[in-house]
Parts: sequence; C-alpha cells; structure tokens
Amino acid sequence: MNYKKQSYDFKNLNPWLNLLRDDLDLKGVAMGFARIPAGRGYTFMHQHETQEEVYVVLSGKGLIYIDGENIDLSPGDIVKVDPIAKRAVKAHDHSELVCLILGALPAEGFPRKAGSSTLIDDGIPDWDHLPPWVEGNEKVIELNKKIRAKREAE
Repeated sequence: MNYKKQSYDFKNLNPWLNLLRDDLDLKGVAMGFARIPAGRGYTFMHQHETQEEVYVVLSGKGLIYIDGENIDLSPGDIVKVDPIAKRAVKAHDHSELVCLILGALPAEGFPRKAGSSTLIDDGIPDWDHLPPWVEGNEKVIELNKKIRAKREAE
C-alpha cells in the first residue's frame, strides 16, 4: 500500500501538541496539530536551524508572537515563519486555538524549472490512465492533450 490514512476528531484532540510522524509514517514533512487551551500558550520562544514552519488555524482564536510582534490568529489564517524567527503561540483568553503546524526543510535544487508554479516540481503525469470519474470524457481527453503538448514544449 502506497498511502496511509488517519482520521482525527479536531474537537477532541489531546491538549497541546499532537505529532503525526508516527501515525502517518512521515519522512519528508513534519506535521502536527496544536490544541492550546483558552488563555494558555507556549512557555518559551523557539526557532529552527533550517526548518520553515507554517501554521494553519483550524478553529478558535489566538496570536502568534514573532520577533517581537503579536499577530492575531483566527480560522482560515495561514502564517509562514522563517527558521530564524523566534516565535510562540497563545490562545485568546476565552477561546482555545487549534492549528495544523507543518514544517519542512529547504527543497535544494527545486523548483527545477524557472517558471514553475510549484516549489517541488517533480510531478510525473500519467496521460494514459485517467481517474475513473473522467474516463471516456472527450472534453477532458482534449484538455489533457493540450496540457501535455504545452508541458512537452517547455
């Protein structure tokens, strides 16, 4: 099996950090949920040597303190933090804060193509095998021919 699936109840996560490395057998990205109780927060600042972090606010309200600046957080906010930046997260006094936290190292050698819209442009399209929901759809087949021709011309 070339995938791993887990389900999480965001309303009943354990307080503080819930790291997903072992649950998902992660090897290329750090990932975890933070469920910070109302009025509580990290008890120390932290930074990283090379890891870039991204905080995705799923529910609640709070703030992230980065290099002396308080930045309000609410659902839908996404904050990218450079490795060197010192940071800490706190839930507002009357609201817990639930975030998805992602971390990764610089993608050395990527993107490979200057005009790439993705950071890690190593996707390998399989033009001959379509997903079952579009099999036989002539519009999709024609669209894929155009996309393929454009990519092969680059």
